[in-house]
Amino acid sequence: MDTKFFHLSLFFIGTFIFTGCKECEGDTFGHSMKLVVPIDTSPSVDTFTVGDTLWVEADIDKYVAVEDNDERIFLEAFNFFTTLIISEISDTVENYAVEIEIIEEIGTVEILDLPTLQVYPLFFVENDDAYLFKAGIVFNEPGRYYISFDTEPESYKFYEHPAVYLCEDTRRNDMDVGYRNTSTTLEAYENIFLQTGVDYLLQLMDYPRYSSIGTHSLIVKE
Repeated sequence: MDTKFFHLSLFFIGTFIFTGCKECEGDTFGHSMKLVVPIDTSPSVDTFTVGDTLWVEADIDKYVAVEDNDERIFLEAFNFFTTLIISEISDTVENYAVEIEIIEEIGTVEILDLPTLQVYPLFFVENDDAYLFKAGIVFNEPGRYYISFDTEPESYKFYEHPAVYLCEDTRRNDMDVGYRNTSTTLEAYENIFLQTGVDYLLQLMDYPRYSSIGTHSLIVKE
């Protein structure tokens, strides 16, 4: 290879790498980013009676925490694609078709029937400072339940928002959302959730996973 051509090639490669890094140097969140969103269920107890209401509330500051990062990211006009999951797990299979009523106070709740489960997409209300949500879940039948929150990472593959970009036209490799719930407890995980007969839940849901989706396990009595 011609020595002059070889050194010229190295120059252009180095210039490209340097320029690419320089364009992205303002971003501290990296190619993979996981948001940490507070969403709470109350009252924070493990035993309910048929007819009782569990409240789901969110007050998400627009400066949103990012996992493993001391900095927060400002998110305006952003969709968290939050889905509420309610499952009755007294038997050996999960029952998603639970008898409940939903009371909407701030934001809206939809019902989405999927081939293997039923979920509840949540839609927050955005103001100048935060994203807000409040809804009640009234339990109309007894059982062993767990309530959790999920965002499908695939939702961000084609979503258009500045937050999904590392810089200019470079999208992050992946984005995800984790949920922090003050009603998530190790005691409920061990004494309620792990007592289910649903084998795959016992195999797949260790406590770190359980807590990362804001799970609240509870017993509803007659």
